[in-house]
Amino acid sequence: MNKQFINGMLLAFVAFASCESLAGFDEGKAAFMARDFATALKEFKPLADTGDKQAQHILGMMYDEGQGVKQDYAQAAEWYKQAASQGHQDAQYNLGVMYAQAQGVKQDDVESFKWFEKAAKQGHILSQFALGRLYTVGRGTKPDGKLACDWYRRAADQNHYKAQLALGKNYLDGNGIKKDVKMAESWIRKSAEQGHHKAEYELGLLYRKGIAVKKDEKEAYMWLELAAKQDHVGAAQERDAMAKTMKAEDIATAKLAASNWHAKLPADTKPVVH
Repeated sequence: MNKQFINGMLLAFVAFASCESLAGFDEGKAAFMARDFATALKEFKPLADTGDKQAQHILGMMYDEGQGVKQDYAQAAEWYKQAASQGHQDAQYNLGVMYAQAQGVKQDDVESFKWFEKAAKQGHILSQFALGRLYTVGRGTKPDGKLACDWYRRAADQNHYKAQLALGKNYLDGNGIKKDVKMAESWIRKSAEQGHHKAEYELGLLYRKGIAVKKDEKEAYMWLELAAKQDHVGAAQERDAMAKTMKAEDIATAKLAASNWHAKLPADTKPVVH
């Protein structure tokens, strides 16, 4: 549940571009993009003081990162709170993270849950995934497997790869949802095809064991190899164990397939700090 910084800043600029321009915002944007944070702060501060939620969120991130100001989590939390109270989704998410991690505010799981929920209900993907996790472990709320799956699904439907894996594993184990290995394989594959190493490992196991798919050593080896290349220890162990009983030519074929593999990212995917 990490906060969004530079990417969130850019999204804030994009969102504001569709609104009526306020004096100073364009100047602040230009200064920030030029990494002139002192000037950016000078331009955004008056806007934030007048109640502009975009500027308030940006100031929160600047204090959070120490850009143009000395890093100050308390100040960051205060600006996030002002923007979040006006419905700014990213500010609500970032404030939820700060309450979860005791950054600038006293650690408070209930407050953290509250802000994640506000953003999640507006469609904020990271908050939807965060709620799924909180319902899974019962942090800030009572544990509820069904609600966890509901929120994971909302994020998964928006191509959140971690939510896709979580939902897939819940289908595989029957946690909070009726067990369905076909649905499990489908969601795990969606995550793996985005390059998520944990999902690649899980998909490799499905092929090795023949669960929801036809048992296929070469396909299993390929997915385990992909995960192992991303330092997944379990995947490397499984791959090496398979290699002891596989034909050399089959291993070579699987390794070639892994080297030629390219993650299938959604067309509208933007880089997001997780």
